[in-house]
Amino acid sequence: MALSQTRSSSIVPPWQRKESILAVLLLAPAVVYLFCLTVYATMYSLWLAFHNYTLYRPSAASFAGFENFTYLLSDELFRQSFWVTVIFAGCTVAIEFVIGLFIAVLLDRKMMGIGILRTLLIVPVLISPVGMGLTFRYILAPSYGLLNYVLTSLGLPAADWIVSTTWALPIVILVDVWQWTPFVALILLSGLQSVSEEVTEAASLDGLSEWQKLRLIVLPMIKPIILVVVLIRLIDAIRSFDLVFVLTRGGPGASTEMLSIYSYITGFTSGDMGVASAVAWITVIFVNLLVIAFIRVLSRNEAK
Repeated sequence: MALSQTRSSSIVPPWQRKESILAVLLLAPAVVYLFCLTVYATMYSLWLAFHNYTLYRPSAASFAGFENFTYLLSDELFRQSFWVTVIFAGCTVAIEFVIGLFIAVLLDRKMMGIGILRTLLIVPVLISPVGMGLTFRYILAPSYGLLNYVLTSLGLPAADWIVSTTWALPIVILVDVWQWTPFVALILLSGLQSVSEEVTEAASLDGLSEWQKLRLIVLPMIKPIILVVVLIRLIDAIRSFDLVFVLTRGGPGASTEMLSIYSYITGFTSGDMGVASAVAWITVIFVNLLVIAFIRVLSRNEAK
């Protein structure tokens, strides 16, 4: 009797088999697309990184081993691009965190119109980096830009903002800060609002000032959220391409040439896809080291 019940329960009804087959058929195109877009592309770029592969002569490809990586380590322009990437990522994330925290603290209160302010705050994030870059390119253009027009109208000296080796990188940093600070502010605001009011009220009764409550109580409590948002922005900043390329195209000279732009120029202008893929994999390794470091810090924080 028990054996017959087990056999009957293991039999799948025909309608259920048809639904399973239909689900597989519906999911198959998306799975194939994701496989080609991620797994195949990743493996192919790894293959390119270990080969001498010229875009304009693909039939002459040959195995190179670690030659592309050793070339990059000895290339002065690559080292400069690496440090430009580090400076850009470090400055943008630091400024965005400080300003974002300030905005989050201001918005973490009950006041008239606070919902409208929070909604307007997200508008820069919704603009594509290409659109943002084109907008600021026209504003900061040396000859016909709006900023120089306003400065000269006020009797102030104009400047070559995006074609000057002195101003190009700071301008790119400020544009990125303008776009992504609202994102950081909103994430930090959600963290601040997750802190119980009983904790802050108890701190007020103990005589702590607003700054002391923020520094000694609130920030340690939302440390995991801070680490996550900083990590997200670091990864985005390191792999940033479209905004910087539209604004300066890596110039003037190589003052704003980040690793992503260096890889693009090497691969699609010079045609050396092997070296370009090696740059991409060095960037991947660098990002993963950062992720591992942040995860360790986060796990230590949760263990306490």
